[in-house]
Amino acid sequence: MTMFLYIILFLVSVYILVKSGAIAVKNLVAVARYLRISEYVLAFILMALATSLPEFFVGINSALSKASILSLGNVIGSNIVNLSFVLGAVVIIAKGIRIESKIAKRDTWLVFFISILPVLLLIDKDLSRADGVILLIAFIWYFRRILKDKEAFKKRMNHVARTVEEFWRFIKDLIVFILAIVILLGSSWAVVKTAELIAQGLNLTLALIGLILVAVGTSLPELVFGIKSVITKHEGMNLGNLIGSTVINSTLILGITALVFPIKIEDFNLILTSGLFMILTILIVNFFIATKDKISLREGMILIGLYVLFLIIEFMVRS
Repeated sequence: MTMFLYIILFLVSVYILVKSGAIAVKNLVAVARYLRISEYVLAFILMALATSLPEFFVGINSALSKASILSLGNVIGSNIVNLSFVLGAVVIIAKGIRIESKIAKRDTWLVFFISILPVLLLIDKDLSRADGVILLIAFIWYFRRILKDKEAFKKRMNHVARTVEEFWRFIKDLIVFILAIVILLGSSWAVVKTAELIAQGLNLTLALIGLILVAVGTSLPELVFGIKSVITKHEGMNLGNLIGSTVINSTLILGITALVFPIKIEDFNLILTSGLFMILTILIVNFFIATKDKISLREGMILIGLYVLFLIIEFMVRS
């Protein structure tokens, strides 16, 4: 009965986390439109930051709770979920998505090396504060590179007229965005705490809970955004969002988490297999992006199959 209650509380916490994340994203889009920010910057930077908020707050709360390993599992798991299940699902729904951004194709391998940087730093079974600084430097360097690229600012969003009425709507959107962030903070704390209780009750490691349960929950905003991008005929924005989220998860989120509380590896085999699987997933997605101008329906099905394979392997390692 107690375990059932923990699971219910976990699911409710994840629901609030995702719902507040969706509200934050919606209002951030409105703020970005008022400020006349370009579509690519919205997708790659602002939207990626917004949809990564659940991972960010889970990371902060897990670090403050001295359970940083949960954030590591969450980040690796989220990267795998985003680039296999979420991207695959969007591709299948859209029956293939075109790769419109030249930056996405040009930076394919650069993003790959940035994304696997945490795995390389974990060879000594520890993600120290010094490692956290390295990850943050990588984040700042890459996003400065994106912001300096003229290609990112070519296609601007349809913006609204800056009337007095629209200004007050902008203020309202900004306030709602801030309130959503506060709710995100509280719900992410609840996700971390209930995940710890479930792990203890089922005799599972926090890393495994982070890899699967928490990762799926915190990746829902990316899935929602991906489906909406298909409905509104902006499938290309989904790819920018997922690539941006992967970079943010691997650098900014893990970097800040490690600075607050260094990550010590307890179950190295679990992290090793999941880390290698993340590398494999990114390699496959990179191959799809680099070799063609479109990710096909067949390739979307391959990505879904890849996520199913990941789940099977992780449970086999655990057993």
